[in-house]
Amino acid sequence: MVVAMDTQPRLTKTYRLLVRGTNINETSLLATDYLNHFNEVVMLLELVPDMPEMLEEVEQWEPATYIEHFAASGFSDKELAIWAYENAPREYIDAFEDLVAAANEQIFSATDLLKKLNGTVPQDAFQHQTMAKVREIKTTLEQISGVINGTVPRYDQAEIDDIMDQAAIDSLFD
Repeated sequence: MVVAMDTQPRLTKTYRLLVRGTNINETSLLATDYLNHFNEVVMLLELVPDMPEMLEEVEQWEPATYIEHFAASGFSDKELAIWAYENAPREYIDAFEDLVAAANEQIFSATDLLKKLNGTVPQDAFQHQTMAKVREIKTTLEQISGVINGTVPRYDQAEIDDIMDQAAIDSLFD
């Protein structure tokens, strides 16, 4: 009788050894360099209250998957980053991908809202809405960073309700 062994835990240990000493987290097998893709658009959004014309540049931003980002980057360990991602533990990848999708949606939602508000509301209201959206995106980026650094977020029911309530409020502005 042949007994099939689950080789994933053993392979994960090997992958973790291979990324040791790099900017790739040994637990999640993900690299924080990916966050640079989002940091660029957040910096542009932060400029929008004082320079509304920056909305045009924000609109040009396009999401990039983890693999797309690293394939196009100058990151010294980009091939290793892609390989590690493809072999990362599912719990980290699932949380990571969910949060990346949320960040992408938040950026598109913020862009759409700010385009509608630009020039139609007082400057202080425009600034307030812009910075509220930036804080929302930054919160999600902090969660992504947490996953990359080896922490899978766990939400209690009240937090899930708050997230759903905010999504419902945001949909009123779409």
